[in-house]
Amino acid sequence: LPHRCRLFIHSSLSQCLTLYPLCCFPYGHCHMAASMAALGGIAIVHCNCTSSQQATIIRSAKSLRVPVTESGADGEWMVGAAIGTRESDRERLEHLVKAGANVVVLDSSQGNSMQQPFTRCHGVPVIADGGISNSGHIVKALVLGATTVMMGSFLANGQRVKKYLGMGSLEAMTKGSNQRYLGDTAKLKIAQGVVGAVVDKGSVLKFIPYTMQAVKQGFQDLSASSLPSAHELLRSGTLTLEVRTSAAQAEGGVHGLVSYEKKSF
Repeated sequence: LPHRCRLFIHSSLSQCLTLYPLCCFPYGHCHMAASMAALGGIAIVHCNCTSSQQATIIRSAKSLRVPVTESGADGEWMVGAAIGTRESDRERLEHLVKAGANVVVLDSSQGNSMQQPFTRCHGVPVIADGGISNSGHIVKALVLGATTVMMGSFLANGQRVKKYLGMGSLEAMTKGSNQRYLGDTAKLKIAQGVVGAVVDKGSVLKFIPYTMQAVKQGFQDLSASSLPSAHELLRSGTLTLEVRTSAAQAEGGVHGLVSYEKKSF
């Protein structure tokens, strides 16, 4: 088994941007974007606002400092930005470049239509998005071909709760996400998401290091020393994934105890 200290699980978000395979969409929070960058990941600033507002979030995030030492090659935090594919997004792109965005992501509600065989042949990085709730899910997504994992509610910042705003919800559409769901030209808007609350998991500065250590442990169990080696193990048939029944999952977890305490870190 590869020693955990020698595991290299950095990944390529683009052809020239290498980082931890973790990213998130901070909804207007420049502090979250700075924290993700400081920890070696990246935040993709959403485009559900005006181009000037989006650029302001990027500038603010890159100017912040948090008590972790990693930063980009220019000494600033790496921050990404999302844009659409309409003609008006050309002007938005200019604002983002001037604001110092390190990477631009084409935001599409149907991004899953791009098939993995195509992306693998052309070297296009893939972001796994949806349903990530523990480090085991991250390992599975990366092994199955993803190069980066969208954290989403996994980073819900205990019993404190914070508001969760689904990008397909009517409330989000009124704040700018209607373009990505083609609702900006429709008189009647149909909700494709919900608004709710998620449990606050605490400081991302503590939670991300714990998560990355857990991911390294998962890769060690697979005898994979890096992300490319994990992909090769899967393609060669050395590594296989099997579907477990609900009973097997229950047996594989903590069971048979009257009570127990679980502390993540």
